Amino acid sequence: MLPARTAGLLGAVVFSVMCAMAAMSHAQVASPSLAGEELLQVLGDGVVGAPESASAFKDPVRIARWETGEWRYRITSGARRGQTEMERLELIGATARGETWQRTIGHDSTLFIREMVGGGFVLPTEIEHTHQALVYFEPPLSYLIAGLGPGESRVYEGRMDVYSAKTPALKWYTGRIRATTLYAGVYRVTTPAGTFRAALIKTEYQIDIFAVVSVRDTLYTFYSEGVGKVAEAEHRRINAMALFNSDTKTGKLLVSYTPASRPGRIESPQSP
Repeated sequence: MLPARTAGLLGAVVFSVMCAMAAMSHAQVASPSLAGEELLQVLGDGVVGAPESASAFKDPVRIARWETGEWRYRITSGARRGQTEMERLELIGATARGETWQRTIGHDSTLFIREMVGGGFVLPTEIEHTHQALVYFEPPLSYLIAGLGPGESRVYEGRMDVYSAKTPALKWYTGRIRATTLYAGVYRVTTPAGTFRAALIKTEYQIDIFAVVSVRDTLYTFYSEGVGKVAEAEHRRINAMALFNSDTKTGKLLVSYTPASRPGRIESPQSP
């Protein structure tokens, strides 16, 4: 299962590293990885409660409230702490890669998502707007996995090809990506929008580019049935040999959800 925030930032992370390497930028050495409980603290005191009984993650459409609408989140840590970010989900016409949904994350990124037969969703394509990067995942990256039982995990391995969004025929680079998704149980989560019983999905990403750039990303995402994503905590580490290192932690909590009266129909990218 690939939470929206991380999917939308994968291209940006790698592209930013490559730009930093080209400019010979230097940053502080990354600190050791945070443990799970420490990472969840970026959401704030008292947000995540004790574990509760959990059943299988059978129906992502219901649990993630997969319908046209807008979700607003308060950023709880990092450089944008205190700001509000909106995520929008919209139904679109089928693309060349079979995507029928578009998820927009603030001003940063747009995800093009395909629904799978038998349940679940995958992410074939995303656009990172800040750097005008167009990313294709092959095979499509796992986004929402149906049928996971408590404590069960799935592993994805594939390739990411990154192009210029302005000139789709211009390929910038290719990388390898591995994602391990774990259904970590159910917790009581308190947000500005209320208190929810939420399923916790932990995903760990490993991205390697040119045997030089290494990205390690840990993401905790909480989904509440009938509401969708109610909280998210992320820890990202980037290492580009001696040229660039970074270590960032971010969190966000649901403020509100607004269903749309009618689905939109928008244009989507075509394969190169």
